[in-house]
Amino acid sequence: MSDTCHKILQTATFSDANRILDWKMIQNIPSEAIPMKPKLPFFLISFFFLSVIPGSLIAQTDHSPYLFTRDVIDSLANDDRIGSFVDDLLQKIETDVEVMVRERNRERDDNLDSVSTYRRYRSTESAVTFSGNTSIDPSDTIDGNVVVKGGTLTVVGLVHGDALAINGDIIVKDGGKITGNARAINGKVVKEGNGTVGGYSEETSSARDAVYMRPGYEPSRSYKFNQLWLDENEFPDHLLFRYDRVDGLFLGLGSEKKFYWDGSKVISGFGSAGYAFSLHRWRLNLGLDRQFATDNALYEAGAEGHSLTDTKDEWIMKLGENNLTSLLWHEDYRDYFTREGFSLNAARYTRESDFTSQFRVQYLIDDYSSLSKEIDWSLFRPSHSFRDNPAVAEGTMHSILGTAGLSTLEGHGRRTVGWNIFASVERAGDQFGGDFKFTQAIIDVRRFQPLSEYDKINIRVRAGSLEGDYIPQKSFEIGGANTLPAYSFKEFAGNRMILGNFEYVLNGRLMEDEFFWPSSLNFIAFADAGAALLVPTTKSITDGFSSINENTIKSDLGFALGWHDESWRLGFAWRTDVKSPVSVFLRLNRPF
Repeated sequence: MSDTCHKILQTATFSDANRILDWKMIQNIPSEAIPMKPKLPFFLISFFFLSVIPGSLIAQTDHSPYLFTRDVIDSLANDDRIGSFVDDLLQKIETDVEVMVRERNRERDDNLDSVSTYRRYRSTESAVTFSGNTSIDPSDTIDGNVVVKGGTLTVVGLVHGDALAINGDIIVKDGGKITGNARAINGKVVKEGNGTVGGYSEETSSARDAVYMRPGYEPSRSYKFNQLWLDENEFPDHLLFRYDRVDGLFLGLGSEKKFYWDGSKVISGFGSAGYAFSLHRWRLNLGLDRQFATDNALYEAGAEGHSLTDTKDEWIMKLGENNLTSLLWHEDYRDYFTREGFSLNAARYTRESDFTSQFRVQYLIDDYSSLSKEIDWSLFRPSHSFRDNPAVAEGTMHSILGTAGLSTLEGHGRRTVGWNIFASVERAGDQFGGDFKFTQAIIDVRRFQPLSEYDKINIRVRAGSLEGDYIPQKSFEIGGANTLPAYSFKEFAGNRMILGNFEYVLNGRLMEDEFFWPSSLNFIAFADAGAALLVPTTKSITDGFSSINENTIKSDLGFALGWHDESWRLGFAWRTDVKSPVSVFLRLNRPF
């Protein structure tokens, strides 16, 4: 076994135990390309495990549909077996490359006098491997995955599979297409003109991220549509766990909604059922959709019924983090109400390599009722008390809800780039009947923009307006966690709201060379500003924002230290309007 392989084994981390490395691909990479990361101070490691690992117990499992997933290598735990595996793998790849080269040369000779040459390679293994700069010409089609070592892969033709470049770039020219994923290790992924990548595009800087593509391996199909704007009630985990001041302990089972993009099924069902021990009530929802798959979109029509302990605060605090803060720290960042009824819906979804969208219309009939605080127990801070749960406007609501979401988000290693836009409009009363008459509109715009390999900016602008009856469960609140962190939680409320959040993230890998700084620890500078106020209910939905001015806008500044994957951050925020003590907070998810 080469020295490089031994170095990779020595630098393997716990997460690397879920990867199978392509030893042949990385054997020629210089050892200096495999970074040896400095160890974190013991107190940071301890802090990380105390704060992050509990979150993983309630995190939803993400079964990646892509080829470059992490597989278990426990079976390769000893040197003898690894050596045998490497020898067999090298021999297979070398044989395959030799056969491919001979076939390629023979085809060129046979078609030397042809006006156009059409080439279609079929790999006997799951990957065709090249060394040095490689071009897939317009007349080329490769059935299988492509690996290029020590050079740039240029695609003008068609690759039916995934593409991996090690120590080189992947360039998809105008007219070129990769149907799977494109991953460049120590390189970049570039799409020119109408060049397309069917899966995700990723750029990494560590050779240890190379993944061995096993013979006979086929990526699993994905029936997911993971977007920031989706209702968490449609995507429950298989095992449901909640802990809050209203339900107390909630346990149940669920099945998430699936999107059959390939048309393999036409009926998609989802639902959940569980028991709230403090309320002594069963909670459930059940949905059924008829789906129609086309070449570029998925259409559906369906119905759903529910009896839920619901909240409007999903955008403020994610469920998993709220469970932990309630259970451990006596802080519940959500407010709750009972919502019982049913809905009819029609929707259109698209999912391209760099663009996803949703357009959906629902007709809802719901009965709303208030809930009170039922418990006041937490593992720590026993002298602290949960907030009272606020009352809502009770009655029957008949409404039409339209939602639209657009996303161009792409992942590039530890970076995310693109836009995420969501908007909703709900109208109740008049010809729809019910006890309420209102129109509510919300828009949420987010931009994630890398500035370089080592820094990026994230921006969110969110606005809301409520016309007609003032209904607490349809109004807006800001302040505190993930909105204005230097202020009290939900300190400002009303029927008009605007919020802006900005953060600059500096990757620890840049600072480790200049300072004694852990490479896995990011530095984050942030600024927040927003206002929520009550205007006369007779004003139209677009009026009333003129009342928001420099006197009503509240703002703060601060900084945070965060883990490289943004799984937690320790922050410090200061108000800008008055002199006040620093607000210290610990978050287990990014604020937006």
